[in-house]
Amino acid sequence: MSALKIFCSLLLVFSLFLEASAQHPPEFAKNMTVVYVAEDTMKGAEAYKIIAFDKDNDKLTYSMTGVDSTFFNLNENIVIVARKLDREIKPMLRVTLGVSDGSNDATLHQTIILEDANDNAPVFLNGRYTVSVYENETEGATLFTVEAVDNDQGPAGRVQYKILDVLPDAPYLFGIQMNGSVTLNGTLSYAERSTFYQLQIEASDHGGMYNGTFIIQKTIAFAFIKVKDVPDMNPIFLNIPYQATVPENSSVGTTVFQVLAIDGDRGIEDEIIYAIQSSKAPNLFQIDARSGNIFVSGFLDREELDFNAIVELQVTATERHLDVNGAIASSNTSVSITVTDINDNTPAFYNCNLDPCNFTESAKVNSFNTSIPEHFSTGVPIEHLTIVARDPDQGMNGTFVLSLRGKDASVFEVNPKVIINVGMVQITVRNSSAVDYEQRNVIHIEIVANDTTNPTKCCATANLTINIEDINDHSPEFPSQTYILSVKEHAAIGTEVGIVNATDLDSGIFGQITYSLLPMSIRNEFNVNSTTGIITVQNSTTLDREKRPVYYATLQATDGGNRIGTTALEIILEDINDFPPVLTRDSYTAFIMENNGNELNIRIEAFDNDQEGTNNSEIRYTIVAGDYQHNFTIDPNKGILRSVGPVDREEMKPSLGGKIILIVEAYDLGVPSLSSTVNVTINVEDENDNSPIFTESVYNASVMEDTLGAFVTLVQATDNDATEVNNRVIYRIETGSTGTFLIRTMLIKKADPKQYQGNITVDPTIALDYDRGPKSYTLGVSASDSGFPSKSASATVYVTVLDMNDETPVLDTGSMKNLNVMENTTQLGIVRNITASDIDTNHSLIYQLISVVCLKSEIIDVQPDAPCRYWFGLYDNGSLYVNESLVIDYEEYNQVDITIRVTDLYTQKNKPSSTGKLTINIVDANDNAPVFLAFERVSVIVPELAPISAEIATVKASDNDTGKNAEINFVVTKVLFIFSDDQPHETLPDVFEASRATFVGGEYTATIKIKSSLDKTLRGQYKVTIEASDGGNPTLSATSYLDLITVDESYKTRLEFSLTPAGVQENMDDIIKKLQEATNSKPLVAGVHVVSNTKVQTSSRKVAKSIMEVYFIYNNGTAIPPENIVSILEFNPEAVTELIDLGLLNIKQPTEPIDTARPLLATIGGLIAAFIILLAIMITALVCSRQSYKRKIKSITAMNTAKEVTVNALQSGPVVPGTNKYTSEGANPVWNTAIDFAADLGFEEPNSDRASINSLDENVIDTMPETPTKKFNTEMTEKTINSHPIDEKTKPLSAALDDHDNNKEKTPGELRHEIYIKSTPDSIDI
Repeated sequence: MSALKIFCSLLLVFSLFLEASAQHPPEFAKNMTVVYVAEDTMKGAEAYKIIAFDKDNDKLTYSMTGVDSTFFNLNENIVIVARKLDREIKPMLRVTLGVSDGSNDATLHQTIILEDANDNAPVFLNGRYTVSVYENETEGATLFTVEAVDNDQGPAGRVQYKILDVLPDAPYLFGIQMNGSVTLNGTLSYAERSTFYQLQIEASDHGGMYNGTFIIQKTIAFAFIKVKDVPDMNPIFLNIPYQATVPENSSVGTTVFQVLAIDGDRGIEDEIIYAIQSSKAPNLFQIDARSGNIFVSGFLDREELDFNAIVELQVTATERHLDVNGAIASSNTSVSITVTDINDNTPAFYNCNLDPCNFTESAKVNSFNTSIPEHFSTGVPIEHLTIVARDPDQGMNGTFVLSLRGKDASVFEVNPKVIINVGMVQITVRNSSAVDYEQRNVIHIEIVANDTTNPTKCCATANLTINIEDINDHSPEFPSQTYILSVKEHAAIGTEVGIVNATDLDSGIFGQITYSLLPMSIRNEFNVNSTTGIITVQNSTTLDREKRPVYYATLQATDGGNRIGTTALEIILEDINDFPPVLTRDSYTAFIMENNGNELNIRIEAFDNDQEGTNNSEIRYTIVAGDYQHNFTIDPNKGILRSVGPVDREEMKPSLGGKIILIVEAYDLGVPSLSSTVNVTINVEDENDNSPIFTESVYNASVMEDTLGAFVTLVQATDNDATEVNNRVIYRIETGSTGTFLIRTMLIKKADPKQYQGNITVDPTIALDYDRGPKSYTLGVSASDSGFPSKSASATVYVTVLDMNDETPVLDTGSMKNLNVMENTTQLGIVRNITASDIDTNHSLIYQLISVVCLKSEIIDVQPDAPCRYWFGLYDNGSLYVNESLVIDYEEYNQVDITIRVTDLYTQKNKPSSTGKLTINIVDANDNAPVFLAFERVSVIVPELAPISAEIATVKASDNDTGKNAEINFVVTKVLFIFSDDQPHETLPDVFEASRATFVGGEYTATIKIKSSLDKTLRGQYKVTIEASDGGNPTLSATSYLDLITVDESYKTRLEFSLTPAGVQENMDDIIKKLQEATNSKPLVAGVHVVSNTKVQTSSRKVAKSIMEVYFIYNNGTAIPPENIVSILEFNPEAVTELIDLGLLNIKQPTEPIDTARPLLATIGGLIAAFIILLAIMITALVCSRQSYKRKIKSITAMNTAKEVTVNALQSGPVVPGTNKYTSEGANPVWNTAIDFAADLGFEEPNSDRASINSLDENVIDTMPETPTKKFNTEMTEKTINSHPIDEKTKPLSAALDDHDNNKEKTPGELRHEIYIKSTPDSIDI
């Protein structure tokens, strides 16, 4: 019977040992802390595998928790993607992995790092870029910089740029750098190139893998560059060349002409400043700096100018501001001003030969000197006189008459009598006899030059002093001093002109007269018979009266003594009508302005070389031919040509080119009459007297919208002015265009008169929009000519924009606002009418539901068949309805994003549809009660150590509702104390309370606190009922329970220390740590007190100075009874040794506290218990005395036998007969551990070897030597049996084994520590 018990006990202990040794918790692989998952891993694909192992090879189950665990599902240890991953939104996920083998659990906080995929296209920071650039921007300059960002990483996140297109076409004008800087690769020009450019810029990444494919993401942006004009062009003169006329002597300030220049930079139009750069001749004219009017600034004297009397001006037009290079912007032009003559000069005399002669003012003289011999020949020009007379006026204004004045003026004669402009003046002797030295030796006369047409400045005089030289005066003498002979011009050779004879008072040879003609030049035309004195014609051809009407010659009579007598011959050539009138000019040119009557006044001048005063030289004038000659008349005597009335340039034949050519005839009155003609060209200058006239005052046109550069209509106006400068029509859109339309002037007829049309088109860069823009335009079009001042006309063009269905319908923002829909079935039917607008006149709209996205707490459910996809529907007319067959659940999804598309069925161009997102917020209804989350439902409480307000437990709950429906409040509704001794349960009020809940991470947490003092004598547990209620209406609640196991004073263990309380407090942390290591529990110190019991003090080897009261609490809510402390310490000798070093002396047994409240009940109970114990002892003693005695005898015999066996004879340790602890062959098995007294039936003696195994019953135990590696396994043996000492032969088995082990393990020099257990059952000496 006893052997069977022992075998069963050993089998039970062995199974418990195997079970304990097999409980190894599972472990995660070391590389599981951080894992990497590609962000483009598809939903449902494997992300990674969880690697864990268990030493017991138990089957493992896996779990994943945490906020980010919703991204994954688990299939055993395979992690599968459940939701779309996006590194750019959340690059790192954190989850808690759990693994369990069924008995033990392990957790691991895991970090999941998402690896990048090329799932993002570059995004421009600006949707469009607009910049203004000056046209002179340097090549290579950076105009602006675009920037795009790509949220991807690596090459997929590096952005590169490219210019795809440039409008207008200039593909190489701009470049773009890797950093997005747009540079200028060429040159800009405001005038010669475009003033506006549009760039299409592409931003792309360097590519990367996405869903297993290498792709490059791209994005487009537009940039607009406006070219700004800079001052880099010089001014431009209009209507060049410039020619003008001005009469001489015009007053200062008289406006002569106006020049006009404009800024070559049309985009700037700087102010123009005029100046005269140079003038030839100088200082005669100035120019108004602002208006360009040239006016007289000096005295105008035509005679001081060059022969043609033209003043050349170099006029400069300068812009007020410097050009872009800091230089002056200017242009030059020539202005030719002809100074016309007036009779403002008096004739003057000069002492020079005619060619050359200096006619300057300083060269004028008013006196001459000469000498002649007395009795100088009459009619012979006085030699050595170089008199030149000149009137610088032109034509008739320069014609003057010469005469002599003075006392002796009659002695001499001046020739010629009339000079035109300039001529040599000859003085001849008229009265030779008066030239007599014996009478006077000096003669003073005055030469007078009279301009008969200038009454104010008519005359000029010069004094002539003639000195008479004395000579032999007996010379041949003619009866007459002067002979006037005549002969017809061009008379035949030999024709007798006349006979002139002389007498000489001398005689002889000196009286012989020989005739000759002087000067020698006269002999070319005439001849004289040297003897007879007959004068005849020598040359018929040269006798031309028109060239020389009078020949003055001297007929010289020379006597033999060479004395000479002379007479003057005046041979007059009688005129014949052999010369037609000669016009002074080859042609005449005049300019008149149309519409100005009597403006023309031209003097046609002619002369006739025939003899003056005769009909042969009498000239008359007449207009013999010419266009429009009836508009002109000429004075027949004076030759003054005048216009009868105004001439209309536009009425003239176009072929004439504005020129009227009249043929004017000058004829003499001779017989036969001779005549000459001259062309008079009259330029009729066109006056801008006609305004352009549109062919129609109103034009109507239509154009289809969204047609770039479309033709609209043609407008035409004519201008009746004759010249192109006045009739060239330029068209402009003055009003109504707003930059939408362009008009271009087109030449449609090149032949005169030229015609121009205005071609109206839509700006090729602008698309008309019937729907958004004006549906019609009223254009004010002007036609202006180029005259000065310009004239213009206007017309109205009505342009109707034709509608094209080209507009994309747009969902109305009002109908796309967020929609709130109550969960469950509280709202059915139509919940929103989606509307859209299409500004096209003709459209048909239908609505479609494109996609549905289900969200819970902003997390998208990527399941293809998520339940919320069918909660809502959309009719074609845009009515959004709730599906009645399904139930909307807020706790499943709190937001539904639906994409709606509206389509225009009649769209002709552009996108027919547009989409929009409607967010439907599911409104929570309080349909979820709070749910308690996992928390420690069992806890241990030590009333003695639990003050009021101490936190004893934490409760958690959550509510799937939101807002107030999810706000949770915890309340302790009931506290029931369950006694451990089967007493009736007792309800205790106001013992515990719950704190105010806090909300963290989606959970409400509250702590359970002690509200009133706890009764530390109660044994059992508190069952606390906790209610969690939400804030909804109606309120929903949930109930949970908390078990608080009390640890009463019976579990308080007293430890005696050799240290003072202060020393214990100082080592408190180390003591607690070692107690925790030794007991695997949580020691709770109730207090440290000073020892005051002297009896205790004297019975110990060492003096105890303090007592520490400790509770040893397990995590499962149980506590270690004081009586089990020593047996537990046996298994951790190292900790015991260290506790001894810290001053531990005794472990005292607890004393049951006296309940003074019930003394009578305690007395009765004690008597009854004593009686029962006495009866049990008597029965046990009777039954077991024989068996106990036999066992003791066997133990004594075994010990004696064990001592007789030497150590050297041992094979595998000490040999103890009757045991199997140290032998290979066993007898009675003894399990060296604490005996479970709960299984002891009490039939054995209290002093038996079995009872001695409990260390509390031993008198002495040997501790382990101070060897740190040796396990403490000392058994406690009895020193006494029934309180009587025994010898070595009568030791119990346990003592014998203990001694044997100690003898084996001890070595010389080792120290021993002994624990003495007192005979009293309440303490242990250490």
